[in-house]
Amino acid sequence: MFRAVCVGVFSALLLITAGRPVLAQSQAANGNIEGTARDSSGAVLPGVTVTISNTDTGAQRVAVTNEQGIYRALLLPLGAYTVSAELGGFKKFEQTGLTLSAGQTVVVDVVLSVGGVTEVVSVSGESPVVDTAKIDSGRNLNEREVKNLPLVSRNPYNFALVQPGVSGFENPEFGVPRFAANGTLVRVNYQIDGNTNTQKDRAGLRLLPVSEVMVQEVKVVTSGYAPEFGQTMGLVYNAITPSGTNVFKGSGSYRFRNKNFSAFPYPFTRPRTEENKPDTKIRTYTAEIGGPIVKDRMHFFGGFESTYRDLSGQSVITITPENAARIGLVAQPSAIPREQTARFYIGKADYQLGQGHRLTGRYIHFENDSPNNIGGALNSTEVSTDFIDSMNSSAAQVVSTFGASRLNEFRVQFANRHQARSESALSGTGPQIRIAGVANFGGPNMSTTDAGFDFKQEIWQIVDNFTWLRGNHSVKTGFDAQFIHDSRTASLFTVYNFASVDAYLAAKSGSNPRSYTNFLQLLGNPDFTMDTKMYSAFVQDDWRVTPNVKMVFGVRYDLYDYPAADANSPFEYNRDFATDTNNWGPRVGVAWTPFSDVRTVVRASTGIMYDQPLLAAYELAFQNSGAPSRFQVTLNPTSAGAPAFPGTLNNPPPGFTLPTQSISTVDPAFQVARTFQNNVQIERGLGRDFSTSIGFVYVKGYNLPVITDINLINPVGTLGDGRPIFATAVNAGTRRFPQFNHINSVESVAESPRHAPHFRRHRRGALILYRWRPRAERPPERQPGRDPDAVQQRTAVHRPVGQRSESGRHEQRSPPERRPQLGVPPGALQHGPAILPIHPDLRPAARGDHRRMEEHLQYQAGLGGESHVRRERRRDSDGVGADRRQRVPRREPRHHRLRAASVPARVQAVLLRSWELGARILTGKKGEGGTPPSPTSS
Repeated sequence: MFRAVCVGVFSALLLITAGRPVLAQSQAANGNIEGTARDSSGAVLPGVTVTISNTDTGAQRVAVTNEQGIYRALLLPLGAYTVSAELGGFKKFEQTGLTLSAGQTVVVDVVLSVGGVTEVVSVSGESPVVDTAKIDSGRNLNEREVKNLPLVSRNPYNFALVQPGVSGFENPEFGVPRFAANGTLVRVNYQIDGNTNTQKDRAGLRLLPVSEVMVQEVKVVTSGYAPEFGQTMGLVYNAITPSGTNVFKGSGSYRFRNKNFSAFPYPFTRPRTEENKPDTKIRTYTAEIGGPIVKDRMHFFGGFESTYRDLSGQSVITITPENAARIGLVAQPSAIPREQTARFYIGKADYQLGQGHRLTGRYIHFENDSPNNIGGALNSTEVSTDFIDSMNSSAAQVVSTFGASRLNEFRVQFANRHQARSESALSGTGPQIRIAGVANFGGPNMSTTDAGFDFKQEIWQIVDNFTWLRGNHSVKTGFDAQFIHDSRTASLFTVYNFASVDAYLAAKSGSNPRSYTNFLQLLGNPDFTMDTKMYSAFVQDDWRVTPNVKMVFGVRYDLYDYPAADANSPFEYNRDFATDTNNWGPRVGVAWTPFSDVRTVVRASTGIMYDQPLLAAYELAFQNSGAPSRFQVTLNPTSAGAPAFPGTLNNPPPGFTLPTQSISTVDPAFQVARTFQNNVQIERGLGRDFSTSIGFVYVKGYNLPVITDINLINPVGTLGDGRPIFATAVNAGTRRFPQFNHINSVESVAESPRHAPHFRRHRRGALILYRWRPRAERPPERQPGRDPDAVQQRTAVHRPVGQRSESGRHEQRSPPERRPQLGVPPGALQHGPAILPIHPDLRPAARGDHRRMEEHLQYQAGLGGESHVRRERRRDSDGVGADRRQRVPRREPRHHRLRAASVPARVQAVLLRSWELGARILTGKKGEGGTPPSPTSS
């Protein structure tokens, strides 16, 4: 009943917002061109006919300036444009050479001189280096950068790491890089053409990988995003797919790497001979073509990539031949014969249905076939599995214009992901056997994601945005509805652990069939399904307050309709899941151009952003509810009913009693996490190709999720550092609910302040990266309980006994600053600027080439993402690695200080020059550009 009321309230909200003015500021897969028409004396000109022409496809949009002389052309396809303006008694105005990127608003102000319309005043030039209409903090990477920057992995997701405020570590293949933005780790809203590409069960995972043949450009936004974007506290990553044009064009490539190009992997314990070196083969083919079906009306694009990798070098086997022979294991190769074949397909068509309607449809498919997909080390070939991962995305978009002042955008998408593991040709049989420090062999099942595992997630998404132009306002309202179906099949595993080879041989011979250390088995129903609904609505206004001040403000509302709980669950929390209905996110941003040369812009934004739904928490609450439909048994040799090797519990002996279960739940007071984001930035154009910006970001996180064991009571002792010791026995004196062992509850009880200054300088034509790291570079901590993604783990976070409110800290640290290597030798980014060379064939032919690559210099400092637990709610346990010490004083955020003595002289020169430029920006002095420092001298 409560859910029905929530959905009804949401529906009423849609009806209300549908009739109210709202904005069109940040298009997901389109852009805007706007401006003001004036005569030579500076007076505004109403009634000017402005024609915006896409020179790639021939599409046109006609706008007429209003009484304030303002025109706006919204929801334009990306590409190259020409803007022309006509009014009787004035010369015709025309500007060419404009390029429109995703979410960009290009400002083209028209100045008409008195004369005949047959006379033409033509202006040729690229888009300004400073986007004065931009409010968010983000960056667009164009097609030339995406395809030609020396990124060895060819994984376009890694390009998010070049945005100030984003840190993490890159992924060498098609997987998901781990990003931290604004102090929040793995909180990313992945999109393709503005449609969701985020897996909904876990934080920060993309649904579909992307290939370079599928990407025309990449837009990364870290703060200041308009209410149109949501379901993230970190960054928005939007990959825009290519479209065909009036010109047939295509490309193909072949890349390879052979065994003789590679070194021996680490660790490698065998003789380093050519025969023992694991195979290393990489073969990548790409092809793409696009062109007209009907000139100026219908266009197509198609792309394909196939990548084969021999990954055996990543799966070196360390089982010694002597141990293999002793336990009866067949002679093992130097590495698991692990391979991977990944293929990408994309097909897209654009059709101009008439002057007022444009239809776009696309289909993307990805498949990853990985036989013998398992790491090496002590794993033998017997425990390898074949892995299949496939994803699809079908989407359509209709953009319609109704007269000169109303537009509508409708999008629909169906996307799915399917993963499965099965036995390989090398798999063994029976239970898996693990001998500590010796070998793992037998059957390929030791977790729920081994042979027999199957996962499917299907997402239907419907988006509709309506825009109304009214005077100085561009107003927009919209809604987003997503329907998610999850189905999983778990691998029902059986594992025997032995302490030594002798213990295993004793069990194998039958002389001691219970010589194992422990026995594990997962029993019950392996199948699970779940349906979730997600609704969002927004209202926003893009208001041109004055010719040099632009404001964007609005509000977004998110409602996550989780699956109905099991009313018969034996634990009260799992009988009804609370729905958080108060997820209102107001946002406002301003862009101010203070000087008449229109080369300086001051941006500021503030707003509340909400987290995505973490459906894995509810999945665990269903599967581990205590009913149980599925349960794990862990037995010692002396436990009642412990089987004799190699027996199992598929047929439990008479009198066998199911062990007390540990369960998972969601706190009834759980709320969706949110961040309060604030950003201010000053950007100044320097000369024709340079710009520099200085900014500051403050982000405060609230209601961040952690996992707490809520069932432990009455400690029986303390450790040397003061932590309490709890009894392992389960009874009324050791557990709040003695019918269960551990109760791992997902709670929203942590906070995370983060503040950081940002500096960036860029120049079209090259790419330079620099950043100062306040901490030594090292991989991010991935410990249970320290990871903000921890709600997917079964390990709980515990609080010390006797600790005062907020006296401790739950560390959810952002990873240290780590920029992508992008093909640069290791260490090149450690001590100052790293210059990424551009191949001579890729350099711009002339200064006017607006499709140049960019150079930017980045400076970052600040504290990333500490999370403070607000209050002591539960008790500690000594058996978890994430336990905190007792009486730990609260540590407030510390400001990192830049010490000149520890900074190289060249870096000091860069910072000094940057601050000088910043002072000139603030004072607005003429001639601020000067001669910018060259990349080699910076």
